[in-house]
Amino acid sequence: MQQSEETIFYSIESTIKAYRKFAQNNIKKIHPSLTLDQSLLLLKLMDHPDISQKDLAKLLFKDVASVTRMIELLVKMEFITRTPNPENRRRNILTVTAKAKKIMKSVKKIILKNRNIALGDISEREIIKCRKVLEIICENLK
Repeated sequence: MQQSEETIFYSIESTIKAYRKFAQNNIKKIHPSLTLDQSLLLLKLMDHPDISQKDLAKLLFKDVASVTRMIELLVKMEFITRTPNPENRRRNILTVTAKAKKIMKSVKKIILKNRNIALGDISEREIIKCRKVLEIICENLK
């Protein structure tokens, strides 16, 4: 039996953690209290303004309660406004503020730079192959 450090899953987890730490450190340079997950939430909300919190949670691989807490913090930071939805009182309308949009312009640039650094010398062909292997692993687990 392989030790956990020798499995592909250890390598995947290690890579994700290293990337998240690297990305978080670069985002902090733009706004010290903004987290990577909050940045991703804001980007998804900007791309999908009518998205539900449940669907937002799925896109971010988070549970709904975590997304709710992130939204609460983003409202306090004045990055999101939350207004009741007149058509569905169980849902709120979340709007990214101008303040957040300005910061997110810089964050988007950092995200692209982070990805370019992380993927550095990896060819497009290798990335496609890696993605296919990871998709197969996901399918095997369903």
